[in-house]
Amino acid sequence: MDHDVHAILRKKGIMAVGGEWFKCTVNDVQAAIVALKTGTSNIENRTQTFKMRPEQEQAVEKTIAYYKKIEAEGTKHIPKFLWNAKMRFGKTFATYQLAKKMGFTRVLILTFKPAVESAWRNDLEQHVDFEGWQFISRQSNLGEQNIDVQYENAHKDRPIVCFGSFQDFLGFDKNTGGIKSKNAWVHMTNWDLVVFDEYHFGAWK
Repeated sequence: MDHDVHAILRKKGIMAVGGEWFKCTVNDVQAAIVALKTGTSNIENRTQTFKMRPEQEQAVEKTIAYYKKIEAEGTKHIPKFLWNAKMRFGKTFATYQLAKKMGFTRVLILTFKPAVESAWRNDLEQHVDFEGWQFISRQSNLGEQNIDVQYENAHKDRPIVCFGSFQDFLGFDKNTGGIKSKNAWVHMTNWDLVVFDEYHFGAWK
């Protein structure tokens, strides 16, 4: 009922300006409805609740089965699995579901096409399944923290998704010939899952 939604809006500190009117955004209302439907507090005001489609579930389950097979064999072989997905398959959402089902808490996304960052950020920050997960990437606006500072300040007891480009993270310092010092933390972190996104853009480089 509408008064249930009103109660959640008030609990979130949103101002009532008379009767059923509140000073808020459409997202605030949608998030309150999601909280009501899911029985959660939805502190982060997430508005998406959709489930995986059958083809996404199939991709995730096939990948999990492959990872578990490699682990059971006890080899030192690092498992690699290709999703040759059609356009609009929803690989970002499916990848996050894979990480969640596998219990991965450190996910590194590398791409040859940095423009896809918004898709990775939005799926993680808007869907209720990933509440508490943290997304870090290179600063896009003046005054934002550098990505290494973001990682340092992130809550290490919660999942962290780091998005970056091959060009940046695998680049070398011209003066030393080694990796860039600002990216040392990327190379030193033991990532649970490394995703090569839009791989075909740089596969031959």
